[in-house]
Amino acid sequence: MGLPKLNVPVYEAILPSTETVIKFRPFLVKEEKLLLTAMEDGSQTAIMSALKNIINNCVQGKIDVDKLPLFDIEFLFLKLRSKSVGETSKIGLKCRECETVNEIELNMEEIEIDRPKGHNRKIMIDDNIGVMMSYPVISTDGIGEQDGIAITKSCIDMIFTGEETHERDSFTDKELDEFIDSMESKQFQKISEFFETMPKLRHTVDFNCTSCSKGNLLVLEGLESFFG
Repeated sequence: MGLPKLNVPVYEAILPSTETVIKFRPFLVKEEKLLLTAMEDGSQTAIMSALKNIINNCVQGKIDVDKLPLFDIEFLFLKLRSKSVGETSKIGLKCRECETVNEIELNMEEIEIDRPKGHNRKIMIDDNIGVMMSYPVISTDGIGEQDGIAITKSCIDMIFTGEETHERDSFTDKELDEFIDSMESKQFQKISEFFETMPKLRHTVDFNCTSCSKGNLLVLEGLESFFG
């Protein structure tokens, strides 16, 4: 007679990029082992690979993790972690006045994707030439090394003028390099601002320091901020 099988609950979440409902189960011991191994490695590449495998294992239905924006990946993992480990996480935050590290308990269910006003995938480089951007995905060139230029190149979907458009498959990497190299610093800054303002996990924490009683208002951004 075989061993009994445990019932695993199924939850729902709304994917931020498409606002579609997805179903998922908590991650199990086998997925937790993947995460621990990646954390021991410590590299961005290992952690991203583990997140990809965990989401692939836990999300039901057809979903192409390689094509999900990074903020979807972070959001999904946050939901998985909340239902798998617990809805709270304790992290250490440093007081801005006396630098004492305070242990703060966060409710994972309160953390959402922030969408800054004015953010747009369409960026005008000058009065006539613009680019259409895509969001970084888990396989985007340069993600593991945090290479800003490589990420920028990978996320330019289209270059357009008032009269014509150039889809990404219509020009070479060399032509794209030359296009980026020809920009003035203030023009390239417009593209940098796209990445700085793109949707991300964001949560404001208000606490009084246990040492000096000074009030602190800190903004946490990105998945790594919520797990210490």
